[in-house]
Amino acid sequence: MIEWMQKHRKYLVITIWISSIAFIVAGGIGWGQFNLSTSLFGDTVIKVGNIKISSQEFEQAYNNTYQTYAQALGGNIDPDEAKKMGLDKMAKQLATQILINQALVRNFALDLGLRVEDSEVIDEITKTDAFQNNGHFDEAIYKATLKENNYRPVDFEKNIREMLLLQKMTNLFPDTITPLELDAVSSAFKLQDKIELSILDADTLQPKITDSELKAYWEKNKDKYKTPSQYEVQYRFVDASTQNVSPKEAQSYYNENKSLYINDKGELESFEKIKTKVQKDIQLHKALSVATKEYLDLKKSNATEISKTITEGSNQYPPEIMQELQKSKTGQTLKPLEYKNGYIILKLISKKEPEIKTFEQAKIQAILDFTQTKKMELLKLEAQNKLSSFKGKDIGFVNVNFKGKIQGLDEKEVSTLIKEIFINQKKSNFVIINNKAILYRIKEQNFNNPIKDNSTMVAMTTNLKTQYLQKVLIDYLRQKYTIQRYQD
Repeated sequence: MIEWMQKHRKYLVITIWISSIAFIVAGGIGWGQFNLSTSLFGDTVIKVGNIKISSQEFEQAYNNTYQTYAQALGGNIDPDEAKKMGLDKMAKQLATQILINQALVRNFALDLGLRVEDSEVIDEITKTDAFQNNGHFDEAIYKATLKENNYRPVDFEKNIREMLLLQKMTNLFPDTITPLELDAVSSAFKLQDKIELSILDADTLQPKITDSELKAYWEKNKDKYKTPSQYEVQYRFVDASTQNVSPKEAQSYYNENKSLYINDKGELESFEKIKTKVQKDIQLHKALSVATKEYLDLKKSNATEISKTITEGSNQYPPEIMQELQKSKTGQTLKPLEYKNGYIILKLISKKEPEIKTFEQAKIQAILDFTQTKKMELLKLEAQNKLSSFKGKDIGFVNVNFKGKIQGLDEKEVSTLIKEIFINQKKSNFVIINNKAILYRIKEQNFNNPIKDNSTMVAMTTNLKTQYLQKVLIDYLRQKYTIQRYQD
């Protein structure tokens, strides 16, 4: 995913012109993740033409960009892991480029005489769904939403004005395409190749491995062969099923937490239907309360407790608990962690770090790994030798959106093969996919693949044209306006 984001950074910079209100109304600002000290030039961190970008504007753009990247990686990213991945640097670079691009376009828009009236700003805000109450704009909701996100109305309205100015500039781009432009984009999807292919399987190969080769392989890769970490811990477990819950308690809990029992259709489940779930929820809640007391007691206790050794990779505990142990220091007591039907409290007594295995200890796994490496080397060599003269199976015509089956390949392997065929310019080639080498030859090529949905082609062509025009404009404006950065 990181590679994808890096590869598509230019695309993002070109297309992300307009700051979305969604970040604000969804509570997505995330203030405080990045801070810029005031520069020698006051609060201005970047100046583009006549437009100054403040540290507050930069922080907002940075945090929005950071969150966008984090969401692309699945959401809750550990700060230390994010730093190792360089997520903060990537977000800073992209946020800077986005702000500069926006400022370039705003300079040009103002030079062209484009302006945004107060009435347009008011109209944009009052029609935003997040600020509505029974179909009407509610000023109290508006102010409360901004306050929750540490946003002053004057700053928000300034952003809306700038967004509308960028929209006006975007609207100047032509929204029509020529038949030639449509045909040029469609041709890539009309193209189809008649293919013959042959599949070689690495599992049929039996490489010979000498002891000296194996030892040399282990020497080169011995960091891969380590003993697992071991953790000596004291522990206590609180079983939720032992917690008593009275019928009255369950009914009261249900009445006070009805929002927790709404089904996928948005309907409230009746108490009778889900009282077992309500009881389990209360038991877990009580178990956590008990576990918290046990945590405080274990944390300060020097008494001999029940202890055990946990080995990394043994599946004794789920990954979430193992991750917490990895981050812990000797003597540290972990706060209650949900485990099975209850909570567990762990106190780390000692930790044995991984050690490189001896050759004899690593030999069995090293044989398996080295054999696989040798197989892939032999597979590639065999594919190269057979490429010019192989006799393959004719699978007929394929196109870039081919969804058919190919004997000997699963769905993902077919998708990868088709992608390689249409990216590569060679008439014949081979592709290594998993343990297979797939040799293919293009026997015939034409542009007769029918386009089923022409509206999609029109939308794609329009989008590509807009992206191209945006890039050309940005390149021109970078020459027209001076860009000064007061912060690295």
